Amino acid sequence: MCHRILLALALALFAAPVFAQESQLDIVLKRHKLVVGTCSTSPPLAYVDDKGELAGFEIDMARQITKDLLGDPTKIDFVIIQHDGRFPAVLSDMIDFGMCATAVTPDRAIRVAFTYPYLDSGSAMLARRDANITNIQQLNDPQYTYAVLNVPTAIARTKMVLPNATQLPLDSPSALLSAVKTGRATAFSVDKPLADFYAGENDDLVRVDTTGTALHLVNNDSIYLKPDDFKWWLYLDTYVRELRFGTRYEQYTAWYRKWLHKDPPPQRPYDTGEH
Repeated sequence: MCHRILLALALALFAAPVFAQESQLDIVLKRHKLVVGTCSTSPPLAYVDDKGELAGFEIDMARQITKDLLGDPTKIDFVIIQHDGRFPAVLSDMIDFGMCATAVTPDRAIRVAFTYPYLDSGSAMLARRDANITNIQQLNDPQYTYAVLNVPTAIARTKMVLPNATQLPLDSPSALLSAVKTGRATAFSVDKPLADFYAGENDDLVRVDTTGTALHLVNNDSIYLKPDDFKWWLYLDTYVRELRFGTRYEQYTAWYRKWLHKDPPPQRPYDTGEH
């Protein structure tokens, strides 16, 4: 027994040391550049404007993170990705993190890590005005085609909410909009900020009442990143919490008013017990 213990100790001493994996935060600081995954067809969160440049709530936020982290808001490369390519991009180290109007769901949290939500959102449905659709139950019929983002969560939710409607899976919010405006589909749903933008820009679209369905519930849009990197997650999660509740709330409010045209949810006041 003594020989076995001595042998085990010897092997432990001469074994190759195991080093902790370098955090993405350290990699970004050494590289002095941030690489962020974004969509380009999700106004007002992230889209290409009339000048051909990326703009939106998420774009402003990513640039501010870059400025605070690296001292220069231009030290950022945006990688435009489709919705179904979001998680492969971050898992393969193509990007440092992503912001693509991405809602937190349990099945997604198995694959990637999420920060605290930077935006409380939800889904809203729009339909062609000439279809005379006002209630979601009217759409639950094979004669109607419903345009849906070609991602598992959206498809599964559509099957649950509109089991009888004909689905038309497409790759981007702008493709959903185009399908409805050209008559390929009757209706579609997207995150509420996008729906608000599209409704304001298109008089031929009307909102559909989704009360009592999964589309009426709150979604939480978050930064997503590669899992198992606590240091990087902690930095980004702390940053988001400071925006929503702390010292950077004024900046958060400015983005909210600029892009969503309303005030953000209020900060949570601290009860000091003084009366």
